Amino acid sequence: MKTLSQLLVERNSLPEGNIYLKTINGGTYYYHQYFYNGKRYSKLLKDNEVEELKEQIKRRKKIDKQIKFLQSKEKIIVLSKNAYSLTGYIMSGNTPVAEYKLGNLLWINEKLAPLVIKRTKSIERFLSLRVLDMSRTNARILKKILNINVDEDFKIPLFSYALAINDNYWFKPKHSKLKYDELLFNNDNFYDAALKGDSTVFTQQSKLTPEITTTGSYEKGWKLIKKEWRLYKSGTKYEYFSELYSCYFAKLINVDTVIYEFDGDYIRCKNFAPNTNFEPLASLAGDNNDYTFIFNLLYDLDISLAKDYLKLMFFDAVTYNIDRHNENIGFLRSRKTGKILSLAPNFDNNLSLISTSPLLKKPNKDAFIALFIKFLKSDDKALSLFKTIEFPHITLMDLKEILTNIPIKIENQNDFINTLLDRYYFVLTNKIF
Repeated sequence: MKTLSQLLVERNSLPEGNIYLKTINGGTYYYHQYFYNGKRYSKLLKDNEVEELKEQIKRRKKIDKQIKFLQSKEKIIVLSKNAYSLTGYIMSGNTPVAEYKLGNLLWINEKLAPLVIKRTKSIERFLSLRVLDMSRTNARILKKILNINVDEDFKIPLFSYALAINDNYWFKPKHSKLKYDELLFNNDNFYDAALKGDSTVFTQQSKLTPEITTTGSYEKGWKLIKKEWRLYKSGTKYEYFSELYSCYFAKLINVDTVIYEFDGDYIRCKNFAPNTNFEPLASLAGDNNDYTFIFNLLYDLDISLAKDYLKLMFFDAVTYNIDRHNENIGFLRSRKTGKILSLAPNFDNNLSLISTSPLLKKPNKDAFIALFIKFLKSDDKALSLFKTIEFPHITLMDLKEILTNIPIKIENQNDFINTLLDRYYFVLTNKIF
């Protein structure tokens, strides 16, 4: 018997529907009736088209039975065809929080709906924030392995019902009887394909995978270890060092952070939102990452969010993290109430510190630090709040101690920690205010 993937390819190449015979004014005519995008169509057939079409439709129905058998036997779940028309529900667990018909919003649960849907009402925008970056070589390999064939990238998440590791949102096609617990990821079959481009999984049956809703431009993959999900990411020696050092430095200065590890080949971290919903800042701010705009947006939500944002932007300025954008900063929300609990912990610092240069920039020659200082000077509310933050006194010994936690050695270590300390106190000194 053919594999499920082979059957799906063949099934999708065959016409669906039925053939009906109609008698009109004493004449007999054959019609092909089928549904497309939720609408029913009827096409008049020529006499020489009828038999071939009958055989194709018969073959498709036979394949449907074989697919159903394999899905039952292997417990494989595939996307309902209704999802392609974007008619169904955005779910939070087993609770519907928004209903769409052909992509148009019908109603929304303001309390529990994803923030991006509350802001834009758009299912396309919701899906686009949870789709793998197709600029990644391995993403394109993964797409082929999973036989994902769509005209627009934002539809890719639908092949795993738009499920993601770090929240409980998903897309439920209309008339589907699926429950959230039936869809929870329980294997890492495509980890090697996503991280390493390993194509040997071509022989495996298609299953739900968190890989197609994992964003970011670096090759990465989710691995299940002792029932805990860890995200592995590839990079260079200096990117690994920068990611590791940054997280320990963040911890030193009391910035909430994800802790990264080095396994000898890749960098990795645990899922930081196993029981809450992570939602990127882009959900509320779109692509606008202007300091003043973001600060005031958060200040209006909760002053504690604005305060933590200032701490994180200070950390970014000190560590030369020029890659902060609205998708690698975000919120943690309660899955039960929808309440924003806090900013998400700091993550994704592989392009900070010395990732792109062997020497860290001196603070008085760094435009990135100057930009942060300019923001504080121009916004009295932000500066006043920043001054209430108690950053710890740190020493060269503290920074040197971090190096002992990192198995990757770099050149010019003394110069590195001296410059980092200078950057830290350059921003904090009262002279700049």
